[in-house]
Amino acid sequence: MNTTYTVVIVTYNRKELLEECVSKVNSQSLPASHVVIVNNASTDGTDAFLDRLAKKNEKYFIVQCPKNIGGAGGFAKGMEYALGLNDEYVLIIDDDAMLETDYMEKILKAKSINPRYEAFAGSVLTDNKIDVFHRKMLSKAGFLMKNCPERLYAQDTFECDIASFCGMVVSAQVIRQIGLPHEEYFIYHDDTEYSLRVREISRFLVVPGAKLNHKTKQTAAAYPRRYGWKDYYDIRNRLLFVKEHGSVLDKAVNYVHLFANIVFRNWLFGIIKRNHYDWKYERDITKRAIADAHGGKVN
Repeated sequence: MNTTYTVVIVTYNRKELLEECVSKVNSQSLPASHVVIVNNASTDGTDAFLDRLAKKNEKYFIVQCPKNIGGAGGFAKGMEYALGLNDEYVLIIDDDAMLETDYMEKILKAKSINPRYEAFAGSVLTDNKIDVFHRKMLSKAGFLMKNCPERLYAQDTFECDIASFCGMVVSAQVIRQIGLPHEEYFIYHDDTEYSLRVREISRFLVVPGAKLNHKTKQTAAAYPRRYGWKDYYDIRNRLLFVKEHGSVLDKAVNYVHLFANIVFRNWLFGIIKRNHYDWKYERDITKRAIADAHGGKVN
């Protein structure tokens, strides 16, 4: 199998995870031709590790960002660099994605059997269990999504519409056609929006036998969940990708869904002082995200 590929990794202040991630990349049964690592201005010694790595191994290329440009910006920079290396495929992962040894071997074997596909994804496991969150199907309207059910992972392959950047593989030809991820998204839904563009050329073929261990902690959120700073990007970017790709019906359905599940929820909880809290932070984040998406504003 002579197919060439580049791995793109984005990292930020997770040196120990990055070291393990790199070791898994180096252990691939079908070795990568090149590895591009985008360092989002880490301050934990990642710089020194990457300098040593690049000096020791000529297939590693390091992109040092002067500031943290988020996952979206990092993947855009990394994929742009990867295109210049002229490999056939690009594998996209975060620094907490630990590839099993035969990840790319199984992906590319599936490609040889199913030549019409140009985009692929494997199984994401968290705590040794399939995390169905990473591979999704679209509903008919509103770009509402549902996780691909676990039963599909018993098959040799199956299709999905949306794949996260955790183990996404896309041909360089497709990337050249559709462009790079929107770096202004910073975090959240950058991979959703990118999947919508990929989908115009090829649906994703999921190869369950190609596995990676996502070393993140699954914590049960209290109900009702309080918001954090990332929720601003979640809401704003969801509106932005529907605005870019959706029809009038898609936008209407999406706004109804957002109103019922976010706007009305936070207003109601604020009125009744649910959990003895006024929910002002949640209401303010939602209001700002909607206003910024409507005005096309990005931070």
